[in-house]
Amino acid sequence: MNIPRWIKRDVSLKNYNTFRIGGKAKYFTKISSKDKLIKTLHWAKENSLPVFILGNGSNILFSDKKYHGIIIKIENNKIKKINQKTIVVGAGMMLMELLQKFLNKGLEGLEWANGIPGTIGGAVFCNAGGFGYDFGKFVKKVRTIDLKTFKEKIYLQKNCNFKYRSSVFKKNKEIVWEVELFIRKGDKAKTGNILMEKTKDYWQYKLKEGLFKYPSAGSIFKNIFAKNVPLKHRKEAVIKKGKISTGWLIEKCDLKGKKYGGAMISDFHANVIINIKNAKAKDVLHLINLCKKKVYKKFKIKLEEEIIVIHY
Repeated sequence: MNIPRWIKRDVSLKNYNTFRIGGKAKYFTKISSKDKLIKTLHWAKENSLPVFILGNGSNILFSDKKYHGIIIKIENNKIKKINQKTIVVGAGMMLMELLQKFLNKGLEGLEWANGIPGTIGGAVFCNAGGFGYDFGKFVKKVRTIDLKTFKEKIYLQKNCNFKYRSSVFKKNKEIVWEVELFIRKGDKAKTGNILMEKTKDYWQYKLKEGLFKYPSAGSIFKNIFAKNVPLKHRKEAVIKKGKISTGWLIEKCDLKGKKYGGAMISDFHANVIINIKNAKAKDVLHLINLCKKKVYKKFKIKLEEEIIVIHY
């Protein structure tokens, strides 16, 4: 097998996800050009290799086992075009880098994304959000590349099927390659300094909550729509934007601070599992299943993961 020079062998995945967990990938590469991406996909197809597309790994739990395929880390991270109403960016650009560019240009709307360690492609893929915002609302178009035919396809926002932490891209076999976003100039009352202060407020909230203290993937489970919670429990819960915090449900099951192996249900937010000491995927999965079991027993509610658990 002739391996292209840009592809590496036996690469540890621990440094390519925010959990700092995972085995090795048989093949691994970082891609920033469409030409090299197509060549890599052809090579993988010729050698019957499974392909996994990776952004910054901020919403993923990799298995402890070896991945016997190729991991392609998308790193096309340039602004392709900008006008008065939209901006076109590569899917590999980090959300926080885009936020900084917004602030530099006096654009508003992404302040809530401060502290989210994901890429634009990942934000589109899972319709990332926080503080009541969803990334999908900012999307005008998405350009993808089909994993099988290698052809491009363009999705308008209405075709992306954006829902709470979900999109059409979770189901189809396509790579998010470029994204066109709506932009909005800050009004005259909102100077650059005010936008900057608002951005810092979001960062300080996450810092105060302890979200950066240990490796994690952020929220493990999706929050629960209040209408799906039995009335007797709904009365005592805090409802925001029509949802009840899954962290609150887990905390009510006395699981905050629960440890297993090197992982722990955090003591600052029960919907976050942290890697406190060389945790394995099996440690995290044990706590995930424990949360599901206890919450269902107490509330008759089935929890659904927000993170992507990779089994192979």
